[in-house]
Amino acid sequence: MLRFRPPSFEEKASEDTIIDADTGSTVIFDCKVTALRDKTVSWIRVSEDENLELLTVDLDTHTSDFRYRVDLAGENWKLALADAKVQDSGVYCCHVSTHPPMLRRYQLTVHPPSIKMSKEAFLETGETLSLKCAILHLHPGDVVPEMHWYRGNNTTSLDEIRGGVLIETDQLTLTSHLQVARLKVEDAGNYTCSLESPVQMKATTRVHVLQG
Repeated sequence: MLRFRPPSFEEKASEDTIIDADTGSTVIFDCKVTALRDKTVSWIRVSEDENLELLTVDLDTHTSDFRYRVDLAGENWKLALADAKVQDSGVYCCHVSTHPPMLRRYQLTVHPPSIKMSKEAFLETGETLSLKCAILHLHPGDVVPEMHWYRGNNTTSLDEIRGGVLIETDQLTLTSHLQVARLKVEDAGNYTCSLESPVQMKATTRVHVLQG
């Protein structure tokens, strides 16, 4: 007698699949189901208060949030979430309509963007100041990141008001390196690294310049 193989997940998992993502990135959830036959595959989001939100059924989208999209690649039902936000964090489930239902859980954490900067610096006159600034957990998408350096309460970029200033910014890694040559006592103060777009955030460190 011919026996049909029941649907099953291609990869066995006894615990939630952990997914970490940066703000603004596209998150991909993979759910590989073999021998599906006439059963359906749905993607469901579980809210913090345990309410269920139906996202997709087979290739049909059932949410008004246009950032969700489902594609079928072979036996892999791929759910894509574009422009991920911190509030998208939570539990997502791949549901197969067997009896009892098959369920694969994914725990998504979308990290908020943050800024990291060099610590307080102590230098002497004539030396070169070197400060580094990095934006973490941010995917800028199509927006060109804009980063500037300021000193004190001045709102004009440092390289526009003083000579001997070198600023190197890598827009792919969202890092910026500031160098100020031939330090003077009046160069002491608070130095601020500022991200102007796609979001606004800044960090400040104190620089001391002693008479050499």
